[in-house]
Amino acid sequence: MCSHAEVPLSEGDVEGCTIECWLHGSQFDLRTGKPTGPPATEAVPTYETRISDGDVYVAVQTATQEPVK
Repeated sequence: MCSHAEVPLSEGDVEGCTIECWLHGSQFDLRTGKPTGPPATEAVPTYETRISDGDVYVAVQTATQEPVK
């Protein structure tokens, strides 16, 4: 969910390691969750992931959110 507007980031565009919120254009680094473009100022949670034999595994219990500096 976008930390600015509480809309699903799953609807956003991904380019490289950045996802852009479809509603207001906030951008987040997919590796850290930190905002890289306004209007968002707060990070979003990230989740440990791995790919094995074409399947994607997400550790949803281990969400991390680094403080924005």
